[in-house]
Amino acid sequence: MKKHIVLFITMVLTLTGCIGKEKMGFNTRDKMNMQMADKIVDCINKEDVDGLYNLFSEEVRNNDKTLKEDIEKIYHYLNGKVESYEKWAIGNNTSIEKEKNSTAYRSKFIIKINNASYFLYYDNTVRNDFYPEKVGLLFVKIFAETDKDKYFCYWNEIEPGIFLPDEAK
Repeated sequence: MKKHIVLFITMVLTLTGCIGKEKMGFNTRDKMNMQMADKIVDCINKEDVDGLYNLFSEEVRNNDKTLKEDIEKIYHYLNGKVESYEKWAIGNNTSIEKEKNSTAYRSKFIIKINNASYFLYYDNTVRNDFYPEKVGLLFVKIFAETDKDKYFCYWNEIEPGIFLPDEAK
C-alpha cells in the first residue's frame, strides 16, 4: 500500500511539474533557444551579416560599434558552410519576481565545416520582462575544437558581441 501511495504522489508531482513548466512558457523558451542555433547556422551558411546582426539584443547592437565587422570575420575564419551541428551542452538562468521573469540560455554546439570541428557558444536571452532591450544574443563565440584548452573560459568572462580566436581578428 505504501508503494502505491509513493508512486501516486510521484506521478502527480511529475505531471504537475510539466504542466507548471508549460504554463510559465518554459517549454516554448527551450524551443526558441534551439531555434536560435538554427538561425545562427543559417546566417553562417548564407554569410548573412544583417541577419546575424539582428539576432543580437538591442543593447549589444547599440553598444558594440564593430559588431557588423566582427560578424564578417566569422565567415572568413570558418571559410565554408556548416555541414552539420549538434548540441553539446545547454544551461539556463531564470529569474522570477511577481509577474515578471526572464530566461537566458548558455548553449554550446559542435559544428562541422570542411571536415573540421568548431565550438559554437552563444548566450541567448529569450525573455526579459525586467530589461526588454536585453532580449536576443549577448555573444557568439566560435573557435576550433582543437583549441578548446586555449579558449576555454567561464561564461561570465565572455564579452558581449563576437569572440573569435586571435588569429581570426
